Amino acid sequence: MTEILFTRHGQTEWNVARKMQGQKDSPLTEMGLSQARILGAYLRDKSITAIYSSPLLRAERTATIIQRETGIDPVNLVPELKEINLADLEGRSFFKAAEDEPARMEAFSSIPSSFAPGPGGESFEEVQRRSLGFVIPLFTKHRGERVLVVCHAVVLRLMMAYFEGYTIDEYWKMQGFFFPCSITRVTYVNERYKIIERNSIEYTK
Repeated sequence: MTEILFTRHGQTEWNVARKMQGQKDSPLTEMGLSQARILGAYLRDKSITAIYSSPLLRAERTATIIQRETGIDPVNLVPELKEINLADLEGRSFFKAAEDEPARMEAFSSIPSSFAPGPGGESFEEVQRRSLGFVIPLFTKHRGERVLVVCHAVVLRLMMAYFEGYTIDEYWKMQGFFFPCSITRVTYVNERYKIIERNSIEYTK
């Protein structure tokens, strides 16, 4: 059976400050570093054969810590797994962005199909296409294996909307948040995707 384990990067300084990150970056907090170490230790005996990660610093750092804990080499950095490009919104607090552009932020939070990305930014549909364009072939490339994908909150939600058979807008109402370093497992059996585990941090207990 082929299985992909998805995880979000560990907690960052901008997560704590409630700032919009997009493709800008901020360091992992001490908690974020600990989250990555705990996940890596949990994955040591889970027969992971490969690690793929967004090249953004917060994801790469998370993936590198997991790699050190598991001994799986190398970490494959994949541009298609980057977080959504939010253009002029990046680095702004969620509060300030909502205050300045309420309609735009309402779309971002609740009706992503109508979100206006701004000059140089990406729509949710564009991010879904680029991330799935890389991930879906992994089920064939790593047939019979278990691989790890380290990515971001929006990217993870967009891919899971596809795997679970929902539109982006439908999924946004159902699954609003993925925990840092949570585990989501997807298999491909009999030409169907099956969700084995979603947004789980049970392993930390």
